[in-house]
Amino acid sequence: MYKVVLLTADYEGWWFFSDWRDHVVESIDCESYEEMEQRYIEMCKMLDKKYKLNQTGKYGITCFYNTCDIRYCDDCDDDVQIYHTPLMLINDKLCEEHVKYLNFLK
Repeated sequence: MYKVVLLTADYEGWWFFSDWRDHVVESIDCESYEEMEQRYIEMCKMLDKKYKLNQTGKYGITCFYNTCDIRYCDDCDDDVQIYHTPLMLINDKLCEEHVKYLNFLK
């Protein structure tokens, strides 16, 4: 029912392109809303330490990245930036309360 996932893709996670679920690289099932909140905060803190940059967009969702974290895209014949976006899901739908948990990023 409650889940924290980490999306790693060549776009910021708040765009929710049709294949976004294919880019989930980590998934944590939680027993309660409170556990989901805690796991989300822990994941954000870990990503904040690992990546130098972050950006908050639609729905208050924050992605983390380093400018040197790029991959070659065959379709576009160019390098693309890789973003790491943690998300909270309730019943596999977005929990839109992301922004209130990220005060430590300021």
